Amino acid sequence: MRNKIGSAKKASIILKFLRKIGTIRYIFLIYILFTVLISLLLFWNISHKVDVDTKDPIRVKYIDALFIATSAFSDTGLTTLTPSSTFNEFGQFLIAISMVVGGIGIFTIKLYIFQSIFGLRSNLFSNMVSQTERGSSTIFETRKMIKVAISFLIITTAIASIIFTMLLYFRENTNFVLPNQDASGFGKVAMAKNEIPYQNFPQALKLGIFHAISSINNAGFDLFGNKSLQPFYKDYAFQLVTVTVFVIGGVGFPVIYDIWRRIQLKKTNSVHRFHLFTKFTIITYIVTTLIGFGLTAVLEYTSKADNAFWKQSMYGNDGDKVFAIFFQVSSTRSAGFSTIDYTHFNHSTILIHSILMFIGFSPVSTAGGVRNTTIAVIFLSILTMITGKRRINAFKRQIGKEILIRAVNVFAIASLLVIIFSIISYSTFEHPSHTNLIFVMFEACSAFGNTGLTSGVTSHESLHIAGKLSLISLMIIGQFGIPQVIKFFGKEKTRSEHYQYIYEDVSIG
Repeated sequence: MRNKIGSAKKASIILKFLRKIGTIRYIFLIYILFTVLISLLLFWNISHKVDVDTKDPIRVKYIDALFIATSAFSDTGLTTLTPSSTFNEFGQFLIAISMVVGGIGIFTIKLYIFQSIFGLRSNLFSNMVSQTERGSSTIFETRKMIKVAISFLIITTAIASIIFTMLLYFRENTNFVLPNQDASGFGKVAMAKNEIPYQNFPQALKLGIFHAISSINNAGFDLFGNKSLQPFYKDYAFQLVTVTVFVIGGVGFPVIYDIWRRIQLKKTNSVHRFHLFTKFTIITYIVTTLIGFGLTAVLEYTSKADNAFWKQSMYGNDGDKVFAIFFQVSSTRSAGFSTIDYTHFNHSTILIHSILMFIGFSPVSTAGGVRNTTIAVIFLSILTMITGKRRINAFKRQIGKEILIRAVNVFAIASLLVIIFSIISYSTFEHPSHTNLIFVMFEACSAFGNTGLTSGVTSHESLHIAGKLSLISLMIIGQFGIPQVIKFFGKEKTRSEHYQYIYEDVSIG
């Protein structure tokens, strides 16, 4: 009896401590503990495949296990090792679970299970944590949004799993070859006979579910070898389903809930206007994707380099190349899948894709980066200055100066962090002159945007531990978000100001 009372008191003390440190620090602490736990399990031999020659489990350095655990939980997709050839089913399961938990949110999953499955009500502190993690303006609205959004994402994942499984099972992919066959060509991947999904339902089901989870969470992980989705370069059905799924997962909970409300109210002939957040998210995504697609197509088509993407015969005809650019630009927003070898893109294209990854996708979603709403607010402020207006307006709504200040701060801090960590990563290479700085910055933007596209820098053997830790830091910051990171080091509650100083203008520019 005394032991039970003592345990209850300890639990109460811990709970009070967690409440005292605030919701932001509480979320961050749980995130770090979860990531460390997964990294230890991935470091354990029980998660590794057996070496064919030595018959011993493949050895994995802890820094690599930590890197992959962070990448999976932040839904990034950057890897220092090849998951399909390094980790067994248990290790792959851990990666899949990390993607789900990181994509939806630990506390959001808890709230969803409590209210949707068991019908229980959580306490005020748990509601506040869920609201901070994946929340709306009010706790009541947050509960409804979480229930609708997660239910929709679960249904989408289930449907996508079935489609991917059928495509893998019924359609033979000639790019999957046996180990004794030549796998040096574009998109060719060597696989053991029991790992090829064609006419192998258990393997097709495993790969289909894993790819659906990775797509809906914009994670960028795959179990198809070390060439991402290059084996599916001309499989347009597989690519189109992938694009559809990762766009649905990337738009964010508020957008899904807003569209659901529009459909529900339309049945009762009620009027529902989309929120400004929804309009910003969808329009900014379409505009930036179209700009990225247009610039990439023009730059690659007009490139004079002998090894340029458009001049490579292995990428097929012009139609194949246009579709490949469309898929790649769509993937830069946070998905991280690649059907093209990025070393065949020119530096201008790589810079554009770095910017797209830096922007990211929607807030309150699986995406990282500064988020497209931040860019939308900054762009509107520039447009306001050009047109000589005094207020920032959009869709018959006025955007406050506080939002603009926050957007500019997020953009400035994120830019500074990417530059600093890029320099750190670049300086850790044994021969920096052999690695172009733009590829390192591309990798840093990929980490910060939680995207996962790579030019080969992350898996490079000469990348030092300091470089890997830099990318790990960027992945964590990208997932957590710049505003939350600022609140982590500052104060969550703003103090009331009882006086103001005299206003005076300062010349700018």
